Amino acid sequence: MLGDTIRMFRLERNLSPEDLAEAVDISPMAIHYYEENKWRPGTDVLVRLASAFKVSLTELVEGCSILYTEKGEMLIVRNIGGNHIKVVGRVSEELQEIYRKEVEALCGNK
Repeated sequence: MLGDTIRMFRLERNLSPEDLAEAVDISPMAIHYYEENKWRPGTDVLVRLASAFKVSLTELVEGCSILYTEKGEMLIVRNIGGNHIKVVGRVSEELQEIYRKEVEALCGNK
């Protein structure tokens, strides 16, 4: 559910509910209700949340994310609720290299 995804992205980024609330200009109570799936954020808040998490709106709404294993493997995961994720895909080493080069081209090699 969306609230679980919001919590997952917040925790991945080591943000407190208060920090996230400040970043998206809403109350910490709203963050709590979103994460508990008691309230659903409107489109304007969804856009600000996606921006704060640095993910696309699709990633936020559909609950997909890219994670890296300790071995450096790139996984595509989907939030399935209850603080659980499901691996829905693995990115090949060849595609990881293409992705890395694209990111470097867009962001610079810093």
